[in-house]
Amino acid sequence: MNNTLDILIESLSKEEVRFFKIFLNRTDTKNRKDLDLFDYMRKKKGIINTKDTLKKLKTSAGNYYTIKNRLYSQINNSLVWQHTWKDKQSKSFSFVLLSRICKNKGKLELALHFLEKAEKEAINSELYEVLSIIYTEVIQLSHELISIDVDHYIELKRNNIKILAEIDEIDLLLAKIMYDIKTKQNFSKSDGSLLKLVKTKYINISKDKKLVASTRFRLRLFKMYSRLLLQQRDYYKLEKFLFESYNEFTKDKIFDRSNHNDKLTLLTYLANCLHKNKKQKQSLEYAEKLLISMSEYDGFLYDKYLFYYYNVNVANFYKSDSKKALDYISKASESDVIKNLSSYSAFIYLNRSLIYYQEKKYLESQKNIARLIMQEDFLLLDKSFQLKILVTELMIRILLSNKNLNDKIRTIKKDYKSLLLEESYIREKKMIDLIFKKINNEDIVDYKDDLLSSMSDSDSEDIDIIGYNSWLKEHI
Repeated sequence: MNNTLDILIESLSKEEVRFFKIFLNRTDTKNRKDLDLFDYMRKKKGIINTKDTLKKLKTSAGNYYTIKNRLYSQINNSLVWQHTWKDKQSKSFSFVLLSRICKNKGKLELALHFLEKAEKEAINSELYEVLSIIYTEVIQLSHELISIDVDHYIELKRNNIKILAEIDEIDLLLAKIMYDIKTKQNFSKSDGSLLKLVKTKYINISKDKKLVASTRFRLRLFKMYSRLLLQQRDYYKLEKFLFESYNEFTKDKIFDRSNHNDKLTLLTYLANCLHKNKKQKQSLEYAEKLLISMSEYDGFLYDKYLFYYYNVNVANFYKSDSKKALDYISKASESDVIKNLSSYSAFIYLNRSLIYYQEKKYLESQKNIARLIMQEDFLLLDKSFQLKILVTELMIRILLSNKNLNDKIRTIKKDYKSLLLEESYIREKKMIDLIFKKINNEDIVDYKDDLLSSMSDSDSEDIDIIGYNSWLKEHI
């Protein structure tokens, strides 16, 4: 409870703090120990001593825990009151709760009235999960209120189940492909069978005119196809699709608070895709559009997308203006929001390493990538991404010294043995073998030729952390 209350209070915005105090003022606030505790915890930023707190509140240990529980409940109630009407799903749920209250009081007609309001809200916002709850409530209410056309609601419930099944299947596929994108950082593709499933699902839904007319399914189609193109690394087709989607969605005014996350995702993809297509000026323009949009609707998704804003700026500047790129990395490293992300270390240390490599400051580059590998959250990254980082470290280390590289190579081969046997990672295996032979003064001509001929320079720059081709041509 201690930690939960601390985190809850720390998470409150200025607006939420102001509303909470107004919320408490609805009753007599004289001698409100919970308000005193709230102000004290905010002042001390959660670092409080029980003995000092008891003295400050002038209360006993037993009362102190009662005060804390009351404060916790009051903050929760305040947040619900403040935000219920901002979110369409919460608004619909609130009518369901009102219906349950009326049902428990025996006011069945009034209970049905609130369920009908909830249904209207849910239909308008395509909240199929909420509709499922509403139809269940109506069917249960029909046991006592015979005026309800139960067959009508049973049919609605069955149709809704079919739509929910479609949504669930799409969401499961999207969840898997998004997990691959985040953990592999797009340096490795998703499983081919998964991409095939996504493509098949996209084609089938595209043919269903009823589903395509739905805003919710239009957004899901956008998610599916954009992620499919992203995993296939078809950036030119992706750029065209993203622009068409953004213009179409904006024209049709489908963006609102409920799908604001999708708008920010689209802008993030556009900024990154333009960077991939070497359109730096446009990429930076859409990064700023992203930043402006992050502040919409009271900035409730600002923190979530702050990382992506910094990331696209670093990506655009790390070769053309290393000072600017390092400035963005420094800002990101100072952000408490970004520090809490599991990908924090990979973003900070890997990008610093790449910038220093670009500047030929190989010692600084090696130090940063070594720090990344030492972080606990390095092991949270996908194994394929880990392997690529370790190969990159070997590439940087050999530019400084051959010392201890044999031991590191043996460890990598042992820890990633099964991965190195896969066809997808044959280039990583050849690069490791080439470096091993190089430091042991063996012939590497065949290995170098194989690597250079296995992939184009542009594809190598895209799929490798440091392009193997450019590295071989410059350093070997």
